[in-house]
Amino acid sequence: MADGKNSGLAHGTSGSPQLTLENGELAAKARENEEKVKRNYQGGRTYSEYLDLARDPSHANKILPQGRKERSIGLNLEKQGLLHKIIRDPQKNNGAEFIDTVTGTKWDVKSFVSNPNGITSARKGAFKLSKAIAKIEKEFANGHNVIIDTRRLTKSDRDSLIKAINEKGYSDKIIWYHKKGDNHEQ
Repeated sequence: MADGKNSGLAHGTSGSPQLTLENGELAAKARENEEKVKRNYQGGRTYSEYLDLARDPSHANKILPQGRKERSIGLNLEKQGLLHKIIRDPQKNNGAEFIDTVTGTKWDVKSFVSNPNGITSARKGAFKLSKAIAKIEKEFANGHNVIIDTRRLTKSDRDSLIKAINEKGYSDKIIWYHKKGDNHEQ
């Protein structure tokens, strides 16, 4: 590193090596990350605002993989014009993922998976229509609209969910998020 003696590794309390960066290196890494982010749609946000969209108030404002996925979904829907500029909902308990800053509508993201890790039993986590509807209705009870991520559902499961949502009259509170090429019109 800067003094030529520091290997860049420090030892934590566990004795295992940990990467350390000096202030100048941290600033350079932050600029590099910010440039990467600018190449993707971020809705005119600063790097800090972009990071905030992935922070989860229910998990001490940490940025977790699920938060990154939700941010990506929200920004894609914003870019498509299905949402206005979004911010992360700061509410810790029973909060949504996003608030549309123009309408004030709170949006929660629900992602369903037909067969997670090959599991086919609903008891062990596979998609079950009644459970999906219950999760969506819980969000409605909390005053949220719902973005439904169907990218990991089979066509059959997706079609049954779309049919159930339409039959219950919920479509005006739903935004569908599908794979490219899937029908977005419900």
